[in-house]
Amino acid sequence: TEEMANVSTSIYLNKNRKQQKYLRTYQWHNILGIYILCMVNTIKQENNTTSVRPIGEMKQTAAGLAQAMPLTLINHFSGKNHMPVYHPPGGDYEEYYTTIDLLYHRLDLLPGRDATTLCRYFRQIATLDVATLFLSSLAFESPFTFLHNNRMSSPQSQLHTMESIMAYLKDTTGLLANPGLRPQVRQEVNALYNAMQHLKKRHQDARGSLRNYIIRRYIASVNGVLQVFPGCLLSNNYDPSQRLWYRKALQHPGKIISTEPYLDAGGSGYIITIAHTIFEGKSNALHSIERDQPVAIVALDLPYAYFYRMILDSTPLCQMHNIKCLLFENEGYLIAHPSMLEPKSSLKNQRRPHEHLTHKESYLANDILNHKNLVRKLACANYQNRTLQRYYVFNTSLNEILTNVVHGERTKYAIALLKGSNIFAAVLNSTCDGGAFCPCSTIDRQCLNCKRMDQADCECPCECPMPLMQTLDEEDENFTKEHLSYLNITQQF
Repeated sequence: TEEMANVSTSIYLNKNRKQQKYLRTYQWHNILGIYILCMVNTIKQENNTTSVRPIGEMKQTAAGLAQAMPLTLINHFSGKNHMPVYHPPGGDYEEYYTTIDLLYHRLDLLPGRDATTLCRYFRQIATLDVATLFLSSLAFESPFTFLHNNRMSSPQSQLHTMESIMAYLKDTTGLLANPGLRPQVRQEVNALYNAMQHLKKRHQDARGSLRNYIIRRYIASVNGVLQVFPGCLLSNNYDPSQRLWYRKALQHPGKIISTEPYLDAGGSGYIITIAHTIFEGKSNALHSIERDQPVAIVALDLPYAYFYRMILDSTPLCQMHNIKCLLFENEGYLIAHPSMLEPKSSLKNQRRPHEHLTHKESYLANDILNHKNLVRKLACANYQNRTLQRYYVFNTSLNEILTNVVHGERTKYAIALLKGSNIFAAVLNSTCDGGAFCPCSTIDRQCLNCKRMDQADCECPCECPMPLMQTLDEEDENFTKEHLSYLNITQQF
């Protein structure tokens, strides 16, 4: 849009195996709306000169080339500790450095010379040197551009697209065209990159007590930008906004949230994700959950049994005979339980993909239903599989310690919310455990009684077929089941 302009940047040239710093100035003239590069000037900089030179000195340099073209933009950046992105063949070549040491997640498309640092991390192609970038469909102006780039085009075309995206994101001159990304994406990539450098440093710190437990760290913006370390290849169908850790973090802004255990697509077994929202920076660092919207979510993955091992190491009480310590999240799914360290058995320790409080501690589950301010049983419709889902929701505003409602000789317990999180801690004296029962199907998720749902009835999270609603008079001779539509059901009990 400018009639005429120029830009200056620092480059590093390898001459006779010695790296020297130069100041390169590009000047162009706008002809019929097209930028035509017309002049390039390269001046050697001494080692003791800084990368930021006085504007007046720069104008004198530019004036020698074209006095009519005033300097409008000065862009200097250091090449220290950054990755070269261009290597022309030949003995004396130029290395152009950028301020972002980041790879696109398509590690399978990297050329041979760039793939030397790749490794297999569990079941994923990965790199332990840098973080990788993933852009979901939200990051593109048109979702069809995302679909075409990742699913319809050839590998050569995908490689070209990947190089265009990364070149545009790393470009500091403003000369490269936008390959179809939303305007704010480049700024978000840089902001998340700065945060990722801190996470990367923590991950690589050998002194950290959690270094051997954390599988990966990642940070995602609300506009579809995701960065992961260690960098890894992700599925093209991956969408951070549809992941459980992402949705739960937005449901509980400002809190540390934990997901239920789930099977890791990267091959590390059953894992638990810990996540937290990030708000836009303010000078006073004060945020209102009601007024401010999160801009990103930061998360990390931990092994399935990590929490219980942590409890045993830090709480001597949990090592006592007949004492059980457990943690569960706000829907009742266990994230720490003694059975997590026991081998699987068809009789004693039947493992399920998602172990719920009702599966492992039926007496506790029966009694806590009497605490009206602790837990509620809810139901909602899932129109994808035409089922009515029953589940539990625990009060994440709890500010007291709850104990037995029904007193007797059976299990004694105490439950409390870990403040600032969606995690509940419970301690049980299980000297006389047993005698209670929560109906659960051992075959599937089908509820054993779909005609009754009462708040005081203990049952495992389950589902029922969604009831049908008749839309035509049954006396109509042409009436068929095809004319039945499903009820719009979302109930709270």
